This record gives sequence, C-alpha cells and structure tokens, in this order.
Amino acid sequence: MSLHYYGDSKLVLLSTAIALLAAALAWQLNRLLKNLPDRYLFFLAPFQEEAVKTFPAIYMGVSIFFIHVLFGAVEAVWEIFSCCRNGFFAGLAALASHSAFGFITASTYALYDASLPAIFAGYLAHISWNYVVMLLATRRRKN
Repeated sequence: MSLHYYGDSKLVLLSTAIALLAAALAWQLNRLLKNLPDRYLFFLAPFQEEAVKTFPAIYMGVSIFFIHVLFGAVEAVWEIFSCCRNGFFAGLAALASHSAFGFITASTYALYDASLPAIFAGYLAHISWNYVVMLLATRRRKN
C-alpha cells in the first residue's frame, strides 16, 4: 500500500477505475441519504465515502492514498463545473481534503494493517473537516 507504483501501468489503470467507481458509488449513496435529517447525513455521508474509497483499495492491492487523491480530483472537477462563484476554491479544497484523508487512512492502515481502523481514522478526519467547514459557512452567513 505504498505511495509508489514503480511504473506498473496496470496498477495505475486499476486505481483510476476504482477511484471513478468509488466516486460514482459515493454520488449515488449520497443521493439516497439526502432525504435524511442533517444530523444523520453529517455522520453517514463521510463514513460511506471513506468506505467506498478504502475497502476496494485494500482488497485490490492498490494505493489507498492514490485512490483518495483521484477521488478528490473527481470531486474537484465536479465542484469547479457545477458550483457557483466559489467552485474553483471548493474544488481545491476537495482535492486537498481528500488527499489529507487518504494520507491519514493510508498511514493508519500501514500502522495497524487493518481496514476498520484505517477507515475510522479517515472518517474522523472527514467529519472533523466537515464540521469546520460548516462552522465557517454558518459564521459567514451571519455576517
């Protein structure tokens, strides 16, 4: 689960396919969750995103970090082209945050060699990030 593929184009292609499938699956699962109350959505959406990125990476033997970065890139493209005036910055934030979640998840997996602690670590980072973003957005609306 290293950060390097050492020129193995098959692993890069597999990782790209996994990241695209994870993004599509997360999109669909988030659509299913959207009717839930916000307090449930706040906790469930990040968990399912971390799970759909991490489980396939582990079980297919590709880089957890790389999958998270590619997932963040997909989300960044979506933010840039679908969001309002702050789409570019939202896209950069998506890429940076998912890369950070990937680093945390991959590091935890390397430390414990177990998927659940790795996903939980990424999940805690993700909900913490969402909480900070929510606080900043709420504060900005009040001003």
